[in-house]
Amino acid sequence: MGKVMTKKISRRGILGALTATSAVACAPASSVTFTAASEAASGNFAHGIASGDPTADAVILWTRITPDNPMAGPVEVIWEMDKDADFASLAASGTVTTSAARDWTVKVDASNLEGDEPYFYRFRLADKISPVGRTKTLPRNAVDSARFAVVSCANWEHGFFNAYDHIARQDHFDALIHLGDYYYEYGANVYSSGSDIDIGRRHVPENEIVTLEDYRLRHGQYRSDPSLQGVTAKMPLIAIWDDHETSNDSWKGGAENHDDSEGPWEARRQAALRAYYEWMPIREPRAGRVRSDIFRSYEWGDLLTLVTVETRLTARAEPLIIEEFYPDIKAAGNADSFKSDILGDPSREMLGEVQSDFIVKTLKASKDKGTAWRVMANQVIMGRLLTTDMSPYVDEASMQVIEKDWPGVRDSMALSKYNLPVYPDSWDGYPVARENFYQRLIGAGVQDIVVLTGDAHEFWLNELTTEAGEQVGVECVTTSVSSKTLTAYLGDGTADYSLLLTQSNEDARYYNALHNGYIDFSLTRRRGTIRMMGVSTVKSLEYEAFEAARFTLKPYKDSIKVGSPKGLNLKQRALFSGLG
Repeated sequence: MGKVMTKKISRRGILGALTATSAVACAPASSVTFTAASEAASGNFAHGIASGDPTADAVILWTRITPDNPMAGPVEVIWEMDKDADFASLAASGTVTTSAARDWTVKVDASNLEGDEPYFYRFRLADKISPVGRTKTLPRNAVDSARFAVVSCANWEHGFFNAYDHIARQDHFDALIHLGDYYYEYGANVYSSGSDIDIGRRHVPENEIVTLEDYRLRHGQYRSDPSLQGVTAKMPLIAIWDDHETSNDSWKGGAENHDDSEGPWEARRQAALRAYYEWMPIREPRAGRVRSDIFRSYEWGDLLTLVTVETRLTARAEPLIIEEFYPDIKAAGNADSFKSDILGDPSREMLGEVQSDFIVKTLKASKDKGTAWRVMANQVIMGRLLTTDMSPYVDEASMQVIEKDWPGVRDSMALSKYNLPVYPDSWDGYPVARENFYQRLIGAGVQDIVVLTGDAHEFWLNELTTEAGEQVGVECVTTSVSSKTLTAYLGDGTADYSLLLTQSNEDARYYNALHNGYIDFSLTRRRGTIRMMGVSTVKSLEYEAFEAARFTLKPYKDSIKVGSPKGLNLKQRALFSGLG
């Protein structure tokens, strides 16, 4: 596999999480055992069905045709929707044509639907009928509650998608919010150090994906997973991408995992985005927008405004690799100049002016009209998380394991005592941009945002505060569906490291790097509930599901108060309460 096998995983890829099952990741006694689905769809609809991007009167319906003759010309597909599963009295229907030009994918913007209404849907190709899916439109007016499954980071090679399976078993979710890293671009067996168990899942194609055909094949592989098919057939999907949908640590002008031998970055970027819009149930950009402009908003009546953001391809400056500054920081004996001159460079943008304007105006309008909650679906950690001295928690054996994927680990260990960003690829790597965004929110009268974040492969609950300590909201970070967590590298030291990092960061209320899983996020008019749901393993289709922790969110003065922690041990509870 040539060059692909020499690719290295970034600092964030390891310290930002890596979750496999280990001795410390055992399930609580109250868990329940399940066996994940093992049979995918077949025939002309082998990639299943999905819906997404719901509004009060429309929803995107998606499938892909596996043609009997791949060399044939265009085919006509019928789509149908009904309020009943027997499709006896169609609520909406139509035809759409697909062909090899769009990789045989089918995407329909089904409109003129009723608000706050569940619908069944299916597709027909001649006498062949697809599996039946369920979706739901958004409410138009007053609504008392909403509930979402929040997911991120599903790596095919790291394990089975048991979190998807568990979500699909439940009937109370209004939508699946996917925060990115829906798939990974790496070649086969590249990102596989640590405490791995070979479960026979290898990426297709085996090379790192670069071309349009590569990205299409990788989408197709992930869409063949029974658990992914099951969850997207059960509820509408609201999706944003992170970096791996293009390439690791991507930014406006390139990516860490892209070099000149792979061709122009812009060509690769456009190939990835084209395949994404073909294979995902997401609405095409409206007139005047480019494909990277994925930011948009959703209104759940008077209960919730949800804004999805784009922090990768629109405006982001190149991420910093802090280890490259190690010689200067070591020589100075401190990181003061690095923090002020490099990290604090005001040109290090994250959102861009157009997107920032959209977010602030949307959330201000939501506040002004009395909507109860304002939520952001966001890719990378927004809260302030700085390193503490990690050297006592990483022994030489662990160091050698980590070094296989991350050659700079020893320099990073030496740097950890300087209180630098734990994840420089996150908002901590763009502190001026973050502060400017916070100040714009405060100026608009919005200090009560709930930020849902992925990327890190671990659970976090963070306060969001300005440099002066003024609160603008809270952040709830979900762990990964299957991508490795720190347990694959630190083993039994993971729990101690989690406590140390929580203790060292005032804005961090809770941190758990032990489990794969998802967040169950529910809202009523007066309360939000965050349930951090874990799965015991991703190395077997038989797994246990359990609640790792639970918290409540309540409007408090101008912001949000986090309380009622459940599932925390004594040390975690003390740190949550600020007593540690």
